[in-house]
Amino acid sequence: MSVEDQPSGASLRAHSPLSLVCLGLALAFGFPAVATAQQRLPKQQHRTSDAPFLTPAEAVKTMSIPDGFEVSVFAAEPDLAEPIAFCFDDRGRMWVVENLNYRTRREHTDDKVSRIQILEDTDSDGVFDKKTTFADDLTFTSGIAVGFGGVYVGSPPNFSFIPDADGDDRPDGPPQVLLDGWGINDRHETLNSFIWGPDGWLYGCHGVFTQSRVGKPGEDDARRQFIDGGIWRFHPVTKKYEVFARGLSNPWGFDFDNHGQGFATCCVIPHLFHVVQGGVYTKQSRPHINPHIYDDITTIRDHTHLSAHGGARFYLADAFPQQYHDRLFMCNIHEHCVLTDVMVPNGSSFIGKHGDDFLPTNDLAWVGFSVEIGPEGGVYLLDWHDTDICGNAINFPQSGRIYRIMPEGSQPIARPNLRSLSDSELIAMQWHTNDWYVRQARVLLHARAADRTLDPSATKTQLKQMFRTAGSSPRRLRALWAAHVTGVITSQELTDLLDHDDHYVRAWAIQLLSEKTTVDAFFLADIESSESGLTPTVLNKFSAMAKHDDSPVVRLYLASAVQRLPFADRWPILEQLAMHADDVHDNNLARMYWFALEPMVPEFPERSLALAVKGKLSNLQEFVARRLATGDIAEDSDPNWRRVVAQVAPGFGVRDVGEGGIVHHKVFRNRSAVQTHPKDRHQPCRMFRDVKVPAGKATELQLRVSHHPHGDWQLRVLVGKDVLADQTVSSSTVANDEWLDVTVDLSKYAGQQIRLTLENRANDWHNEWAYWNEVKLVVH
Repeated sequence: MSVEDQPSGASLRAHSPLSLVCLGLALAFGFPAVATAQQRLPKQQHRTSDAPFLTPAEAVKTMSIPDGFEVSVFAAEPDLAEPIAFCFDDRGRMWVVENLNYRTRREHTDDKVSRIQILEDTDSDGVFDKKTTFADDLTFTSGIAVGFGGVYVGSPPNFSFIPDADGDDRPDGPPQVLLDGWGINDRHETLNSFIWGPDGWLYGCHGVFTQSRVGKPGEDDARRQFIDGGIWRFHPVTKKYEVFARGLSNPWGFDFDNHGQGFATCCVIPHLFHVVQGGVYTKQSRPHINPHIYDDITTIRDHTHLSAHGGARFYLADAFPQQYHDRLFMCNIHEHCVLTDVMVPNGSSFIGKHGDDFLPTNDLAWVGFSVEIGPEGGVYLLDWHDTDICGNAINFPQSGRIYRIMPEGSQPIARPNLRSLSDSELIAMQWHTNDWYVRQARVLLHARAADRTLDPSATKTQLKQMFRTAGSSPRRLRALWAAHVTGVITSQELTDLLDHDDHYVRAWAIQLLSEKTTVDAFFLADIESSESGLTPTVLNKFSAMAKHDDSPVVRLYLASAVQRLPFADRWPILEQLAMHADDVHDNNLARMYWFALEPMVPEFPERSLALAVKGKLSNLQEFVARRLATGDIAEDSDPNWRRVVAQVAPGFGVRDVGEGGIVHHKVFRNRSAVQTHPKDRHQPCRMFRDVKVPAGKATELQLRVSHHPHGDWQLRVLVGKDVLADQTVSSSTVANDEWLDVTVDLSKYAGQQIRLTLENRANDWHNEWAYWNEVKLVVH
């Protein structure tokens, strides 16, 4: 039987007899030479074509497969229809989302027809031979990840968990909505590309032309986080959601290299970005959410491809020849080709150099946009398969393919079943030569730790030994990440690692210590009451590292960590980071320092200006001046409010201002006064200031306040979360002159930098105006 005559589901393998040439770029940059397959399609942008419908066998025969490799059709129509996302479970089975609701980028149906299929390759020949329908009653679904006794799915407006605790491939109940508010303005650009990070979080992508306001079901709008382009993450144990990075275009590919560095592939804008926590990146068409970014982080690529990339997976397995290891595999939709890029370290970041056009498909209907690495080390490609490659029509309905690429002559593997392994065996998997096993085992260990079925003592002993004997940075990091997700490494042990010889270990110790913070880089509503969770010893160490550590990678992680600290804790670290003159030329560092400083500039103009002037980074000097020139336009603020407040409370900023705004009265009850009002019944108006309390002296905060003739209000004075005064200001509490004098002792904070907050809180929501005659610090 010829290849073309084989029925659906049969093994389809072929390779091109075309001659191959050495990659000149590889030789020019010292990369290992690889064979370049022939691209027979013209490289030109297009949205649709009249290409014929090729059967799966014909499609494989048309591909220019590099010498030494073969391609099999793992699954295709009629066994598969409209595949949009896929992943593997810990038994090496593939889970595929069939999005049967999709119509165009602007239209979909709400029928419960989308499906999740489990495809199993029992004999490891690269073609599935067993299919199980896990769910067939979903609406538009765009993302999937398996773990923690179930399946995480993205079905806008919901991000849900479908439990299957007993692993019988039947849902234990309906989807449990974990987050809602996901938009679907553009059906190509909603939540997608789920991937488990080395730190135990589930990461995903989001496109720029869809607007989402994400939060837990029923959560107030004020507590929701907006995203219209970037990378987000969700923690399976704490259930916390946060925006990880902002910008980009329509990323449909995100992965981590063997040092835990994140990389995204994009469409329209340059295709490759090194993504770090708190980073703000080049954004397609739309303005940044924060208008004061001024200079976003740019692409790391030094070459161009046609627009539209999808999928991203580093080859961290063991089946391909060595020259492909650590390469990033991605699909190019307009070139109809699988490409590779090579990451060359460059300061805190990388230069993304073109590896090769690895697999030209020579088929105008090939729409590859997702990549996975399998347990046998194969590269799997998801092909939406349609001539309208931009998704404005469905010309080939009920089609779709998944291909597997392997070296010729590869032997079948025994099918994995990691969930059957002991804790010790899963820990040992952290040094497997195929990162597929590392990642799957880490997720299982994390889940067992969460369920408290893991032996923490034995786990700690084994991982500690692995870390100590590791002969490479990636192996040390694998042991460290496993220790983190299982909860067996202490804060003190992480603190000790801040002095490790390996700069990636130092960097990751910074990030893992900073996981304790309650501050989000892009959600600062609670910044006054938030805590870092870090001891003064760790904060001081961060400051010392910012000054002395010669690794730009370490300084990058410090810059990310600073964005997750309360404002008072940021200054000592930023002041040291700003002294590294060479960092202005780094693709990340000077920009990241600005992202951390920017929200503090309108509230602390003098200190911000002093930091920039004393520092050695021209961008900070320029941006602080530019930011100050725009005035104090912090959230819910008027540019003049800070100057008004300064008349009675020098050095204090203000936010969450309610009815009437901030008003100065030349005369109120025979004195001058500044008037405030709570934002609403639950949200007080706050005045705040960072203060260095003198050491060895007694310090007092002295206030003189009053109330509206027909109302009262609640005064609270806080240092961090410590409530130092809680006082009703009313006709029954003021003195005969209608003013209340309040004195708060700050002496116990002597020698410390504190965040001092004064709250104008509501009582019964009736004329809750506060009047402030004097706010001053007195040192004895």
